[in-house]
Amino acid sequence: MLLIDVRSPQEWSEGYLESAIRVEWHDISVAILSLAKTLDQPIVLYCRSGHRSGKAKMILESMGFTRVVNGGSLAETEEFLNSEY
Repeated sequence: MLLIDVRSPQEWSEGYLESAIRVEWHDISVAILSLAKTLDQPIVLYCRSGHRSGKAKMILESMGFTRVVNGGSLAETEEFLNSEY
């Protein structure tokens, strides 16, 4: 599973989830090409509120990625990961 933080460098410096990779949401279409191995690789995105991660999710789905989850905020994603994995 890829865990991608689409928040700003400032937000990242305030804390992030272990194993997360920081990629600005608007750079996701280029960055994902070197990160994902397959179109069905599980990807979880998060940001501050879920808005930017929602945009990134739409971009990835338009590229053909099929297992993309908008985790919402850092806290919501942490809760999701603890319950799902």
